[in-house]
Amino acid sequence: MIRHVVMWKLNAEDPEAQQSAVDDMAAALEPLVGQIEGLESLTVRRNVAKAESNWHAILESDHCSVEALTVYYTHPLHVTAGAVVKANTRERVCVDFEV
Repeated sequence: MIRHVVMWKLNAEDPEAQQSAVDDMAAALEPLVGQIEGLESLTVRRNVAKAESNWHAILESDHCSVEALTVYYTHPLHVTAGAVVKANTRERVCVDFEV
């Protein structure tokens, strides 16, 4: 199993706008579970502490293999959802690891 973790800095500055952005991103990404083979789980959440110094939001997803993660990256549904993410974010970091 491969865990894919992404953290973002959001364009929005105030907490309400940040939550709205995270809600939009979650609505675009979370339904991909069951639609992309090998994507086992996916959640998007907003940071709730130390907003001035921490990243604003996180995605955590599990994929059955590195190959499944590669399929996810390029899958048309993920690419479409990614446009929602890109419209709401200004920075991104990622790590993928075996669990």
